[in-house]
Amino acid sequence: MFKNKMTFSLSIVAATVPVFFYMYLYRSMPDFVPVHYDGAVADRFALKGSYEIILISLLGWLGFGLIKLLQLLLRRLFLRSYIENLAVVHRVWNAATLLVTAGFSVLAIYTLLAMV
Repeated sequence: MFKNKMTFSLSIVAATVPVFFYMYLYRSMPDFVPVHYDGAVADRFALKGSYEIILISLLGWLGFGLIKLLQLLLRRLFLRSYIENLAVVHRVWNAATLLVTAGFSVLAIYTLLAMV
């Protein structure tokens, strides 16, 4: 599915970085971290080890999974045009996968940094 192993590897690294970043920040986080804001005031808090915070660190993997699912669905839906333009389609999807995964990972890191 991934012709370019470098792009696949970069996507996996980008998805994994927020998880390691969460583990790195865990000790410096307060016991209760803000998870929702009303304007500039935090109005909801969660334990730093709660499932909500862990899910935030997994946003990169969520982006990777969503784009791969979308690729699979669109490939099945437009099979004929997919086969006709195989090389171009692979390059576009590889780039899209990397960009979406990196975007979700940056969002997760930004959110984790706001909690410290």
